[in-house]
Amino acid sequence: MIDGRRIDTLKEFGYEQKLERVLGLPGVCLFGFAYLAPCTIFSYFGLVNGSTHGMISLAYAIATIAMFFTALSYRQMVVAFPVAGSVYSYVGKTMHPNIGFMAGWAILLGYILLPMINYIIASGYIPILLPGVPIWADIFALITIVTVVNLAGVKIMSAFDNIFIVIQLAFVIAVVIFAVKTILSKNYDIIDISGLWNASEWGSVGITGVIGGASVLCLCFLGFDSVTTLAEETKNPGKTVGRALIIVCLTAGGLFVLSTYLFQLAWPDGWMQIDSGRGSYQLVGYIAGQFMATFLCVVMIVSCLASAVSSQASCARILFGMGRDHQLPARFFGHISTRFKVPSYNIILIGVVSLLSLYIDFDLGTTMINFGALLGFTLVNISVFVHYWMKECRRGIKAAVNYIVLPAAGASVCISLWVNLGRKALIIGSIWLVIGGIVLLVTINKKKKDV
Repeated sequence: MIDGRRIDTLKEFGYEQKLERVLGLPGVCLFGFAYLAPCTIFSYFGLVNGSTHGMISLAYAIATIAMFFTALSYRQMVVAFPVAGSVYSYVGKTMHPNIGFMAGWAILLGYILLPMINYIIASGYIPILLPGVPIWADIFALITIVTVVNLAGVKIMSAFDNIFIVIQLAFVIAVVIFAVKTILSKNYDIIDISGLWNASEWGSVGITGVIGGASVLCLCFLGFDSVTTLAEETKNPGKTVGRALIIVCLTAGGLFVLSTYLFQLAWPDGWMQIDSGRGSYQLVGYIAGQFMATFLCVVMIVSCLASAVSSQASCARILFGMGRDHQLPARFFGHISTRFKVPSYNIILIGVVSLLSLYIDFDLGTTMINFGALLGFTLVNISVFVHYWMKECRRGIKAAVNYIVLPAAGASVCISLWVNLGRKALIIGSIWLVIGGIVLLVTINKKKKDV
């Protein structure tokens, strides 16, 4: 409700309801968890724990704070605009359609690359279980599975994610229990600041190094905002999606901080001994044994499949929102399957583009994802101020906190993380934005000619 008006209908925004409203709060939350993947904590453990010299838990805490402020802004915007398109829709309807296009284009970089990163991670674990199978065959099989699941409709996709999320959570909890057992068996203190802050290494890492680690770990939270792309497939989206945003963000952040805190206490010198690529495999082997380390391979493949399904679904719906508004060719990007009620052309396109995962560099790919995500998050925070404070003229102390202070905090933290992504990521990301600008100019000129 806004000012007593119910705005869960799309007619108010000039749209026709084409997607099927079938999801409730549990389904939306599980979609978000599947997207961000609880086991993603293992994907970047070696990389970030090494770069922060054992302060990965602190880096996660910073990333959680940044994402929480942004989750609050997303919640405000999904109440105002319960439509598919997420960042693209919020910024475009609040500021200007062209700015919205560029915001959507920026975050598309992350949504397009995330399935590829999942395929790269999974293909690194498959050879341990199935040696001799070519990497290209592994990736092609994964892409096929994910694309078929998404084409089958949102109900099948949700059921697929629900099963896989249970497997991931059970594994993470098991490893955490093993970590606690290791801490107690070695007579370490289970409450120790060293699990969060490595005092002896602070001089060589500092706050800049920890923030740099946090900027990478923001990738682990990318799923919390993906739930907004399901607004047109959710019952009572303003309320349901808003709640799901906070639940997913804080639950995931709490799990990440607590788990890595315990992992650090269980293996204090681990950051010096593990390598960036196989760090999680070494960690699980150290605290839980070789069987669990091998089982990690199975769970990581499951995790990557679930995340890829959700990220492909979100990307397809952002493209649908842009196509429906004729920011991209509507006949293709705005198409909805009459049988399965999904943007099938977009799903297939993303599956084809995902074949590029055979050539994408993992480290650069992760930072590029965060380039678009953090820029998009910043614009969502700004949109809250523009929509509620400037356009709707909400006033008072509560309004000042909700529409100025909190969004400003979210935008500030996101910008701080964004500028720490590294020079290469910023250069390539800027090139992506230039390409988006060219696409926008072509679209504008085409509209002028059609008038």
